[in-house]
Amino acid sequence: MFLASDAGAARYLCVLMSADMSRSKAAPARALIDPGWLFVIAGVVLLLATVLIPAAEQVRRANWQRDRALIVERHRQERLTRYREFVSALERGERSLVLALAASQLNQVPSDRVPIGVGKKSGYTDINAGSASIFPNLEPDPIDLPEFRHFDSTLSRMVTDDKTRPWIIVVGAVLMFVGVLPASRSKQA
Repeated sequence: MFLASDAGAARYLCVLMSADMSRSKAAPARALIDPGWLFVIAGVVLLLATVLIPAAEQVRRANWQRDRALIVERHRQERLTRYREFVSALERGERSLVLALAASQLNQVPSDRVPIGVGKKSGYTDINAGSASIFPNLEPDPIDLPEFRHFDSTLSRMVTDDKTRPWIIVVGAVLMFVGVLPASRSKQA
């Protein structure tokens, strides 16, 4: 059992549906952004990664080499400074330095002193007693040079490897090509 208002509502729905169908046939709904741009952006990102990641790795390696050279230079400067101080102390004739050099280089010890490694009572040589040599004190502590660490990621390995890099370039170019192709159009009846 239909009422007059129900019949009017049904007629109204039919009119809306036919208007909607005629509108969809006339002009298809356009996307807010052309999907081709996503392919272009992906291709550009891959090509930029292929260029920029190896360049950034080379910059990191150059900075690492510079830092190592600065550490070595600082170590050499410290060594030169210690040798200059030694020479100036030798030229001034510092008594402790002259005595240490005489004991270590000439095996001469003043009569009022006991040589290093010789016991006072027993007269034996103690190997663990040490040395009178001043030369180990001239050298600075050994330096610890930092090791280079590669940035390790899947993309980094792919764009720096000689076997996969050309393929990444090809994929990026194909993505850009697909992105710039014109949009497909449906056949109009």
